[in-house]
Amino acid sequence: MRLFCLSIISFSLSGCASFFFHPDKIVRADPSFFEVDYETRTVETKDGQKLYAWYLKAENPRALILFFHGNAGNVSEHLPNVYWLPKRGFSVLAIDYRGYGASSGKPSVEGLITDVQAAIEYALNEFDDVAVVIFAQSLGGAAALTASSPYKDKIAALITEGAFSSYETIAKEVAKRSFLGYFVLPFLGGVVDKKYDPIENIAALEGLPILIIHGDRDPIIAPNHARALFDAAKEPKELKIIFNGGHIGSFATDRERRDRFAEIIDALIDKR
Repeated sequence: MRLFCLSIISFSLSGCASFFFHPDKIVRADPSFFEVDYETRTVETKDGQKLYAWYLKAENPRALILFFHGNAGNVSEHLPNVYWLPKRGFSVLAIDYRGYGASSGKPSVEGLITDVQAAIEYALNEFDDVAVVIFAQSLGGAAALTASSPYKDKIAALITEGAFSSYETIAKEVAKRSFLGYFVLPFLGGVVDKKYDPIENIAALEGLPILIIHGDRDPIIAPNHARALFDAAKEPKELKIIFNGGHIGSFATDRERRDRFAEIIDALIDKR
């Protein structure tokens, strides 16, 4: 816990992004482990970074799911959240942000937004024969809500799970979970420029179907973040609070939820 508090102080005083990013460079498995047909892709960003990505293939896909994972590990550790989608008729493009896995560069909030936009542009250009649906979890969800407005007329839908509403708010909430954390609260104002906060950007997605998913027992990011995002969003929008749900992973193991999620994706596409 002491190390955690020191990391917050370091972040707030130096501008370092270590509090929000916990990348792992070791790719521990690939989609073949789940018997999924796939290709390795490279997404290049406007500032010259090369992002490692996997394209999981479905036969006659109804849509491409562009997947943005959470802040820890790398894409290999988040495969359980999406590897099953091709068997339900959806291809998947899953990327690693800069500094994660085999991707180049070092993580930063500004870089994250650049990475997400590069991936969206890549998906829209490379897979222009199918609808593109964004599915983004936790930090990835926050970034997608901030980065997607320039493409809202081309994306079929945006789905977040376990996203937070504000960098400063979540930093302060986490700090308050320990006694020592209270000592760093004065340093946490403006830890990230508010222009990157999803709650400041979600209204600009008006017209894009948005589904906000959140576990009612999420121990990392409380459900009030989902409700705040939903209130700030414009139509069409929907909020689903998962009963007994934790932090992301709502579809990692439950077959019935996976089937229902596939139905939800189809319904969102139809709204377009």
